[in-house]
Amino acid sequence: MAFHWRIVHSRLGLFVFATFACLQFPATLQSCSRKQHDFGNISETQYSSNPRPISGAILVLYRMVHGFIDIIQPNPFPTDIVKTLVKNASELENKYQKVLLYEVGFIVCAVIGILFFLLMPLVGLCFCCCRCCGNCGGKLYQEQTKSTNCRRKTLAAILFLITTVILAGSICMFVSNEKATESLQDSGNLLGDSLGNLKTYLNAIPKQIRAITDASAVPINSVTDNLDNIGLDLGVPILKKLGETTYDALNSASQLAQDITEMNDKLLLINSTAARLLQQQEVLEQNLTAIRQNINNTLNKCGSQCSSSQGLVANLTLSANFSTVPNMDKEIKAMKQLVKADLPFFVQEGYKAFNDTPALLVNQSASAMTEIKKSIKDIETQIKNITNEFPVLTSITSVSSEIDNINTSMNKYLPQVQQADKYRWIVGIVLSCIILLVVLCNYLGMLLGATCLNPNVDPTERSLFSNCGGNLFMAGASFSFIFSWLLMFFVFIMFIVGGNVYSLVCKPWYNDELFQNIENSGLTANLNLAQSFGLKNTTLSISNVYNDCQNNTPVWKVLKLSQTFNLDEYLDLSKYTGDISSEFDSLNINLSGIVLLNDKGKKIVNDLLKTGINDLNFTSISKQLRMPLIQGELLYTAEKLQNLSKEVSDPIKTDLSRNAASLKELNNWIQNNMVPNIGKLKENIENLQAKTSQIEENVNATLSHVNSAQTFLHTKSSDIIKNESKAFLECQLDTFHSYVSWTKIMITENLARCRPVAEAFNSAEAIACSYLLDSFNAFWFSLGWSTIFLIPSIIFAVKLAKFYRRMTTSDVYENSDPQFEM
Repeated sequence: MAFHWRIVHSRLGLFVFATFACLQFPATLQSCSRKQHDFGNISETQYSSNPRPISGAILVLYRMVHGFIDIIQPNPFPTDIVKTLVKNASELENKYQKVLLYEVGFIVCAVIGILFFLLMPLVGLCFCCCRCCGNCGGKLYQEQTKSTNCRRKTLAAILFLITTVILAGSICMFVSNEKATESLQDSGNLLGDSLGNLKTYLNAIPKQIRAITDASAVPINSVTDNLDNIGLDLGVPILKKLGETTYDALNSASQLAQDITEMNDKLLLINSTAARLLQQQEVLEQNLTAIRQNINNTLNKCGSQCSSSQGLVANLTLSANFSTVPNMDKEIKAMKQLVKADLPFFVQEGYKAFNDTPALLVNQSASAMTEIKKSIKDIETQIKNITNEFPVLTSITSVSSEIDNINTSMNKYLPQVQQADKYRWIVGIVLSCIILLVVLCNYLGMLLGATCLNPNVDPTERSLFSNCGGNLFMAGASFSFIFSWLLMFFVFIMFIVGGNVYSLVCKPWYNDELFQNIENSGLTANLNLAQSFGLKNTTLSISNVYNDCQNNTPVWKVLKLSQTFNLDEYLDLSKYTGDISSEFDSLNINLSGIVLLNDKGKKIVNDLLKTGINDLNFTSISKQLRMPLIQGELLYTAEKLQNLSKEVSDPIKTDLSRNAASLKELNNWIQNNMVPNIGKLKENIENLQAKTSQIEENVNATLSHVNSAQTFLHTKSSDIIKNESKAFLECQLDTFHSYVSWTKIMITENLARCRPVAEAFNSAEAIACSYLLDSFNAFWFSLGWSTIFLIPSIIFAVKLAKFYRRMTTSDVYENSDPQFEM
C-alpha cells in the first residue's frame, strides 16, 4: 500500500509541474507590457465670470455715439504723432499741421461749440433788449389773418416735435447718467474679479508644472514594480523560450516514467489474472468431468431409449490451457526494482530545477537591479528639476505682488472715486433737469394754450390760462438763453475728452489694434516684456502676446520659452537609460546548475532495457486465449438432454433434467468468472505488447531529447536570456519615452493656456470703454443734441407765444369784409 501511494504521489507531482509549465506562460508572457499608461491630465482651473456685454435699448444710443465720433474722427491711429510725442514733445510744434489735420473733426466741432458758447449769451442779451424796446415780437399786437389758425397749429406741431426730440435727449441723459454711476459702482467688483482671475491663472502655472513632473511617478513606479517582479516579467518569458526545447525532453522523460509504471501494472495484472485463470481452469475441469460422468451413467441406465444419445457428451472436454503463460517472475522483480527507483521523482526534480529559472534570475540579478533602481531615482530627480528651473516661475511671485498692489490701490482709491462720482451724478441730474425744465415749459405752454385758447375771441380778451401758456413759452426760451451756453460748455469739455479717448483708446481696442498701435508708436520702448518675465534672448510683442492669448495659446508658445529653456535637455534621459542598458547587458545568468535528468534517472531509463520485459513471448497464451474453453457447447448439450428427458420416464427423466441444469449452471459460472478474466488478460497482454514493442525506441529517444535539451541550456540559454532581457528593457524604456512625449505635449501645447490673460484685458476694456466711457459719451451726446435743438425751440416757442398771450392792441378780422377794423 505504501509503495502504491508513493507511485500516486509521484504522478500527482509530475502532473502539477507539467501543468504549471504548460499553462502559466500565456498569462504572464511579457507582463511588463507595452500598454498605454495614463499619466493624467492638467486640471482645469475655475475662474470668475467675465463682465457681460452691454445689451438692451441703451446699446442703440451707444452705437449712435460711436457712429457720430467715427464721422468726426475717421482718421487711423496717429502713430507718427504719438511717436514724436514720446521721443520729443517739443517737436510737435513743428508738426502742428499733422495734429490739426488729425483733429480737424474735433476742431470743427469745437469751433461750433465755442461759437455757440459765445454767441448764445450775446444773442440772448440782444434779443432781451430788442424785446424790451418792443421789437422782436415784444409789441403785444398780433395781426389777425385768414391763416392765423393754420400758422398757430403748424408752429405748435413743429415745436412739439422739437420738444419731443429734446425730451428724448433729456431721457437719454438721465439713463446714461444713471448707467455711468451703476457701472462705476460695479467696476470695483468686476475689476477685482478680473485681477483675481489673472492671479489665479498665474498661481495655476506652478501647480500645473508640478502636476506634470509628479506624473513621472507613473513610469517610475511602473518600471520599479516590473524590476521588483523581474522573476515574473522577465524570468517567465525566458522560461517560455527555453521551454520550447526543454519541456519536450522533460515531457518525453515524464511519458517514459508513466510507461514504466503502466507496464509494471500491466505485468502484475497479467501475472495475477493468469494465476486466477489457472485455478479456475482446474475447477472447471473437475466440474466438467463430474457432470460428464453423471450424464454417461444416466444414459447407460436409460438403455435402448437413449441409445441415440450415447456420445452426446463425448466432446465436452477442455480445449484451453492457461498453464502456457510464460514465467514472468524475473521480469516482475526487475520492473519492481525499476519502479522502486522512482523515475518520476527524478523527472519531477528536472521540472522543478528548470521551473526555478525565474527565481534563479532574481537571485543572480539582485545587485544589477539595485543599481538600475538608483538610475531610476536619478531620472526622477532630473525630471523634478524642471520645476526648479522652469522660466516664468521666478517672476510669478513678483507679478502676483504687483497685482496685489494694484488691487490694494484700487480698493484704497475706489471709495474716493465713487464719492466723487456722486457729485458728477448730481451735476448730471442738474443739467438733465435744466433741459427737462425747458421741455416742461414748452409742453405746458402747448397744453394750456391748446386747451384754453378760443380762436374766435379777440386777442386782447384771451383767457388767463392761454396767456399763461404763452408766458411759459417765453420762460422756456429765457431758460434756453440763460443755460444753453453753460450746457454747451459742458458738452465741449466732455466731447473733447470722451471723443478723443474713444478714438485713441477704445476704438482700436475694439478692433484688436490697440497694443499694435501702442508698440508702433513707441509707447512701450522702455518696456521689456521678456525681461519682466525673467526671459533672456527673447523678444516679445504685447500685441502678439495678446492675440495669442485670445486664441488660448499655451504659455510655452506665447512667451517663446523654447528660446530660453531647453526642455529637451531636462527630458534627455539617454544618460540614465544608457546606464540601465549597460546594467542589463552585464547580466550574466548562469543556468549550468540546471539538470534536467541526472545520472540516476538516466540509469533507470537504461535499466528498462535490462528488465527483459521486451523479450516476453505471449504467443502461446495468446493462441490459447483465442480458443474456446470447451470443445462442445454446454447450452446445446443441455438442450438435447432436456428434450431427451421428455421422451423417458422417471427416474431417468429426473436425472436427465438435473444433468441439463448442471450444464447450464456451469455455463453461467464460466461466463461470470472465467470469461471476464480471459478478456482482461487478453487486453493487458495486447497493451503490454504495444508498450514493449517500442521500449528501445522510446528509451533512446528520451535520452537523446534530454541530452539535446541539456546541451541547449548550456549553449543557447545565454543568447535567449540576452534577447528576452533586451525586449524587457525596451519595454521599460518605452514607458519613459511615452512619459517624455506626454510631458513635451503637456508643456508645449497644454500648459497654462493664456486665454484668462486676454479675458482680463477684455474685461478691463469692457469696464473702461463699454461700461464707463460709453455711458459718459452717451451723456454728452444726449446733452449736446438737446442743447442744439434749444435754438429751434427758442425760435418756434417765441413765435408761438404770441398766438397764446393776451394782446394789448386789438386786431379784428371779419370774414365778410376784407378790410381790417382798427
